[in-house]
Amino acid sequence: MDPRIETTAAGSPRGTVVIVSVFGALVVLGWLLMFFGLFVPRGTH
Repeated sequence: MDPRIETTAAGSPRGTVVIVSVFGALVVLGWLLMFFGLFVPRGTH
């Protein structure tokens, strides 16, 4: 095993966790922007 790769308690590389977290945050942010930008104004008419 390469000692340069930092691992989390689950044993997966930390970079994978960071990448998944960033994409998850982007999905949530996009969903919120779409919800408040499209669906909420349509419901107020």
